[in-house]
Amino acid sequence: MNKSVLLITVLLLTLCINFPLWASYEKGLEALQKNDFQTAYKEWKKLAEKGDAHLQSTIAVMYHTGVGVKQDYKKAFYWYRKAAEQGITAAQANLGVMYAKGTGTSRDLVQSYAWYSVAASALSLEKVGSALWGIDYLATKM
Repeated sequence: MNKSVLLITVLLLTLCINFPLWASYEKGLEALQKNDFQTAYKEWKKLAEKGDAHLQSTIAVMYHTGVGVKQDYKKAFYWYRKAAEQGITAAQANLGVMYAKGTGTSRDLVQSYAWYSVAASALSLEKVGSALWGIDYLATKM
């Protein structure tokens, strides 16, 4: 088999395997545009469970705010943590807040400081100020 045929075969298999995931994302997006948050949650949770970090963060926000699902801080913490561990800056910062306040988890200022620091290291200079304020504040409480 020549390299071109092999490459095309691999690409087609990849598309066939990932198409259901893309379709689920699209269904969730369409539902969101119609303010059907429950359907968006249902579609996106499948992808979050498969490891999509951005959707893990989105699911966390939904649980944190109670949009589309019953508000549940423990579940929000769970999903923020999964997204934060994959490098999603907003999830890292939100995890820092949850640890600082003891929301959905035990209050832990050391963990809060650590997650704020990780988030701040990924921010641009324009945005780092508020994250540094959080770090400085936590340092005074430790």
